[in-house]
Amino acid sequence: MTIRLFDLAECLSGSLDLISPAVVGHHCRVGALAARLGRAAGLENQQIADLGLAGMLHDVGAFALKDRLDALSFDSNDTSHPETGFRLLRCYPGFQAAAEMVQAHHTPWAWMRTSYGPPGPGKALGNLVYLVDRVDTLLPRSPDQPLDPDGVVERIRSGKNKMFNPEWVDAFEDLAASPEFWEEMAERPAKCARWGIAPECNPVLSFGEVSALSRVFSQIIDFRCRFTATHSRGVTAIAVALGKELGMSQEDLEQLEIAGQLHDLGKLAVPAEIILKPGALDTGEMATMRQHAEHGFNALSGVPGLSDVARWVGQHHERLDGKGYPGRVGASQIDLASRVLAVADIFTALAEDRPYRKGMDLGQITTIIGNSCAEGALDHSVTSALIGRGRDFDGLRLEAQSQALRDFERFAAGIAPHA
Repeated sequence: MTIRLFDLAECLSGSLDLISPAVVGHHCRVGALAARLGRAAGLENQQIADLGLAGMLHDVGAFALKDRLDALSFDSNDTSHPETGFRLLRCYPGFQAAAEMVQAHHTPWAWMRTSYGPPGPGKALGNLVYLVDRVDTLLPRSPDQPLDPDGVVERIRSGKNKMFNPEWVDAFEDLAASPEFWEEMAERPAKCARWGIAPECNPVLSFGEVSALSRVFSQIIDFRCRFTATHSRGVTAIAVALGKELGMSQEDLEQLEIAGQLHDLGKLAVPAEIILKPGALDTGEMATMRQHAEHGFNALSGVPGLSDVARWVGQHHERLDGKGYPGRVGASQIDLASRVLAVADIFTALAEDRPYRKGMDLGQITTIIGNSCAEGALDHSVTSALIGRGRDFDGLRLEAQSQALRDFERFAAGIAPHA
């Protein structure tokens, strides 16, 4: 498994942008422009890389669709989602510098200087992310809208010393003087966040680092509310235990752990308003929710080294009788790991409290899963392994979800959760 830091960051970034056509590509473009402006300003390689990461993840704390769209307004002054993003990102060692930049990416330069005194490096570079984020809000939102380079430059210049550090404004004006720069901006490439990133700043991650980063991603996915805050941790615990029971290889178990953490990655494209709805979803909302498995597959399949994980995530709502989604594929096309993930997901979901019902007891859960297996939806060997040791597996789930709940409570209290 050869996975690099920016591959996973781009995967998360792209998933964040699927929430609305209005924001598609926004995070990757901000990451690309932040790195490029940092290079133009003469910053060090690691600072440039951290700027790229911060730009790609800057709105990770904006959970609701309205918040994401409001952030596209040039004059947006929301400071809540930068703080939330900071709390989510800072627990992963490779994201700590970027997290400080995310925290400051809506803080005006004048306010930063008068309130804090001379800002530290993280906040100062966060202001650079603020500037390029605002640049992207001024670019056309559709191909038929004209690009106005002079208008963009003038708008940024008008914020000099007030919204933006004059050093960053000057560097941007120098960059904007090149016609080639605006040709690239007109193309609005979605995967360009590695502009200017030195190879040594984009390391190959060990399995432990990939797992830790996947857990951070799962917290970003799940921490939108108390009812979903522990879900991915529970699914992962049961899936890995089931995989061991069924004799899966160590390599497959490691990838299954990552798949468990990321199985709901595509839900970043589902507005929090739907996730948190206290009643039944209507037809349109259900269609949006059901897209999450395909979104997760598409995001992960772009990460070299995660092709198996991507397939398992994409299949975790398929049924052996061909009545699942998104592909309605039959048993011959569904991997064992996908079958394990499906059972672990159902078990965990039924055990959890949700806005519209209380969690079920073990007897109810195993009856429902057993019936689904008898109907041809779930794998018999996986279901039998689960039911045969149901109390043991439920204990593992409870232990994992109890830790996840403590992490969520730390997050809600402003304390970094564990990676």
